[in-house]
Amino acid sequence: MLKFTCFMIVGAVLSITAPTFAESRAVNISIGSIGGSLDNAALRTVRQIIGFGVGTGTVDKFIVYSPRNGFPIPIEGGLSACAEAGFGISNTRFNAFIQELRSINPKPGTFYNVELTASCKQK
Repeated sequence: MLKFTCFMIVGAVLSITAPTFAESRAVNISIGSIGGSLDNAALRTVRQIIGFGVGTGTVDKFIVYSPRNGFPIPIEGGLSACAEAGFGISNTRFNAFIQELRSINPKPGTFYNVELTASCKQK
């Protein structure tokens, strides 16, 4: 009985603290127009940063959610995607990639979001 009680206590403690050990090893990226013209320079910069991240191994998984074949394409353009940290990449290196994405300031009329997530998921 004592072993069972200890097992239950340890299990409860681990279930409470498990979310604190989870790391954000991916980032959702979305850029698009809010009705006017899209800031194409900002979109190109986002694509270049992501491309460099893939090329250097900082990003191991890259999923484009929109535009996508067989789905409606926004008239204004834009991008909705997810980039996940490469295998064996340090948090410092991936965080530098995220900071580079966050340094982009598109012109008014263009929305831009960079949100941390645990991993990229197929939609």
